Amino acid sequence: MPKNYVKKAEDQSIHLVPSDSNTDIIKKGERTDTSPFREARMIGIDRIQPDPNQPRKTFVQETLESLAESIKEIGGIIDPLTVEYSENDDCFQIISGERRYRAAKISGLDKLPCVIKEVDEKTRYLIQFIVNLQREDIPPLEEAAGIKCLKEKYGYTQARIAQILDKSNSYVSQILGLKRLSEQAQEIVQASKLSKEVLIQASREKDPEKQMEILILASDGKKTVRQIRKKQKMDEPSRLDEKNGADKSASKKEKVSNKAQENDTFIEWLWKSEKGRFEVSVHFIDEQNRKNKIALVQAALREAIDQLESSQQR
Repeated sequence: MPKNYVKKAEDQSIHLVPSDSNTDIIKKGERTDTSPFREARMIGIDRIQPDPNQPRKTFVQETLESLAESIKEIGGIIDPLTVEYSENDDCFQIISGERRYRAAKISGLDKLPCVIKEVDEKTRYLIQFIVNLQREDIPPLEEAAGIKCLKEKYGYTQARIAQILDKSNSYVSQILGLKRLSEQAQEIVQASKLSKEVLIQASREKDPEKQMEILILASDGKKTVRQIRKKQKMDEPSRLDEKNGADKSASKKEKVSNKAQENDTFIEWLWKSEKGRFEVSVHFIDEQNRKNKIALVQAALREAIDQLESSQQR
């Protein structure tokens, strides 16, 4: 008969069944053939140092102070930090738990519970990135930089990153696209709390001025993505008029050529990627005036993207 017991407060460590296939299944309540999942040690806070290369670069002071109050109330940290000993600096460098470390310093703790591990650089970065996403959403631009680092520096494929993060491939692609934002656009993003949907919409524009326009509409004008798209569609005719006006100032030969093209019609637009991996086509039911080709194709593609995004959210 297995021996039943009640765990005491000082003996609440987690236990795992050994992976040895020859071991019999452990019955409930038995301690035999079990081992602690992790063993924490108390380390002086002055010997613990943050990792300068970790993905998260910004910490919200208000959140840290709130966490510090919780630490004071319960008298310490429940969840240990994960650290690695650095012989060069004779300190313990944080793998995960920098928020708890910063909050503990605010609360005045002099020692912290830590689990000591030895990991390679690639594993360290992956752990830090995943933990940051799980504990508290990191800023979108830092998330984009982290995914880019996993892909370009550590050799992860986009599909593998999506699998690890439990995200769709399209989500990873959209977040990576935020790196296309201009420097001015990124400054607006860092100084505001815009939604990822707005940032993704802005990153789809190649023109930096259009990127800025979308971000300003969202931050200052408090416009939603749907409202911004509606405004863009309304502004398309005027933009085309400006473009046509600029074309009219060209040479006489170009004027004649443009006039001839305005009388032409088209029914399909086809685009192939440079590497030939895929192609995109828009086929209209009726013939359309070539003069409005840009606006018509843009409207069709935006409508298709809107439907794709809405179907993924269901």
